[in-house]
Amino acid sequence: MSRDAILAAVRARQGDPAPLPTIPSFPPVPRADLLARFRAVLEQVGGAWTVRAPGSDLGEVIREHYPDAERIVSTIDEPPGSTFAVTEGTSPSDLVQVQLGIVRGQFGVAENAAVWVDDGQLPHRSLPFVAEHLVLLLSTSEIVTDMHAAYGALSGDHPGYGVFISGPSKTADIEQALVIGAQGPRSLLVVLD
Repeated sequence: MSRDAILAAVRARQGDPAPLPTIPSFPPVPRADLLARFRAVLEQVGGAWTVRAPGSDLGEVIREHYPDAERIVSTIDEPPGSTFAVTEGTSPSDLVQVQLGIVRGQFGVAENAAVWVDDGQLPHRSLPFVAEHLVLLLSTSEIVTDMHAAYGALSGDHPGYGVFISGPSKTADIEQALVIGAQGPRSLLVVLD
C-alpha cells in the first residue's frame, strides 16, 4: 500500500471531533492554606522545608542542615557563597563533585510541591540534578494553587530552559525498593522566606 492510500484510509475512519472539556474555575485559596498544602505535599514527596525569618542569616540555615558541605555552588548573593565554580562549560567529572547546590526558585505549586527554576537561576542546567543535596529558596508569596496556575505564570518570557523540581530524586525500579538519590539529589530543602 502506498503512503497516500494509508493516509486516505486513516482519514476515512476518523470519528467526529469531540469538543475540548471545559476546565472548571476554582475559588481562590487563602495564602495560608496554599503554604500549608505546599509544605505537606513537600514532606510527602521526601523533601524538607524551613522558614527563614526576614533578615536572618541564610548561612546559618544552611550550616544547620548541611554542616559538612564543602563543595557548594550557590546562585544566591548572600552567604554561604560558592566554594566551587560552575559554568556552562564545566566538565561532567567536576560537576559530580558538587555536594550542595543553592538556587532561588521563581514560584512553587501547592498541588505537588514543585518549584520552578529556569536558566536565569542556573550556572549549568545539570546543577539541580548532580548536586548531592539541593536547597531551593522560595518566597511564600510566590506559591500558586495548581499546575494550571503554574503554566499561567509562565508567560513565555522565561529563558529557553526551565524545570519543575519536587522532592529529592527517587526511584523504585530496582526490585521495587525505593531508593533516594540514585538519579539526583539525596535531599531537597526548601527555604521559605
